[in-house]
Amino acid sequence: MKTQSPGPLRARRTSALLILTALTCLPGCKESDKGKEDAGPGGTDTTRADLLRATGACVEKTARQFLEASTALTGAVSRYSGQPDATTQAEARAAFHAAMDVWQVAEVMQVGPAAPRSAAGGAELRDNVYSWPLVSRCAVEEQVVSKSYETAGFPTSLVSRRGLYALEYLLFHEGEETACQSTSPIVAQGTWAALSPTERATRKRAYALAVAQDVNQRATQLVKAWAADQDNFANTLASAGSGNTVFPTSQAALNAVSDAMFYFEREGKDLKLARPLGMRECSTESCPEHFESQFANRSKANLRANVRGFRLLAEGCGEGYTGTGFDDVLVAAGAEALAQKLRERIVAAEATFATIEEEDLKQALAQDKPSVRALHDAFKGVTDVLKTELVTVLDLELPQSVEGDND
Repeated sequence: MKTQSPGPLRARRTSALLILTALTCLPGCKESDKGKEDAGPGGTDTTRADLLRATGACVEKTARQFLEASTALTGAVSRYSGQPDATTQAEARAAFHAAMDVWQVAEVMQVGPAAPRSAAGGAELRDNVYSWPLVSRCAVEEQVVSKSYETAGFPTSLVSRRGLYALEYLLFHEGEETACQSTSPIVAQGTWAALSPTERATRKRAYALAVAQDVNQRATQLVKAWAADQDNFANTLASAGSGNTVFPTSQAALNAVSDAMFYFEREGKDLKLARPLGMRECSTESCPEHFESQFANRSKANLRANVRGFRLLAEGCGEGYTGTGFDDVLVAAGAEALAQKLRERIVAAEATFATIEEEDLKQALAQDKPSVRALHDAFKGVTDVLKTELVTVLDLELPQSVEGDND
């Protein structure tokens, strides 16, 4: 569990802890809250336990959906690799889009096995599936030349050479040039230029199949990690408390879920929007090269899926966002108005996508930059609630990556 020295944020939480002792569910509770108002002593703890159980079930459900999509993707890429034509290529690309639609929901659920090894229960499965923004087109192109994807060590090679980013490049990029600099061996030695277009395309298809198979294996591992009849991390999360070596308290488990949701702040608002908009880490008016998905042109679709993933945890993973979410814990803590504000701002962020006519954000940035800025501001509306009021009321700790960030 992370530790945090006393400070202004901790001081603000002191009064919030008094609210957390409220044991009744106030008027206005969602349908999913019925029955919690009679929980008696520990009612708020019961709601938190419900959230941890619901979160585990939601993450496992999403992992299973991705396994199904990645299995279909592997089959489509295999057909394209073995019999390349316009039809099999289109099918492989469509399967990639379908798999990425699910994965971008899962991006906001990096709890336990998907999280970095530095996190509680972390096994870095996420980075092995999709390492963005730790990616390198040159690294992928160097493997096209070296054919390292054929070696036994490929599954343990650098994540920048594998995963969905590499697969996106291999399936969608059609140019003959390389992004590598003159210092790269494939440029300095002329090995990239020596490949004929036909040979290069053949290698890219073979490489794509190796990557798809590796991603599918990671998807299998992720389901295994969460499944009740296998490693059962869902139970590890739900049983947080005394005797649990991963989450010794329910608060530690709740912090882990909260940390995962901050993907919406760091990667979503800051990296996927603020950087391309020229608001940070950009020395020019805008930096469209920082947009995610440079080859499949799905930066807008990815962010839309991120909102869905966030909403599933914030409001509930059931149909129509029913079930137990963070909003239920806020209501049980006496912060019904804050729960409503959170819901309204998530809906506002979703609605903002409809104002962007272009299919991809790179196009929108060039043709209607204010619409992309409006999306950023809508994301900020959500994250302002997340990193101030929500963490204060629920006495959560800010992830180290956002501490001191006043944006």
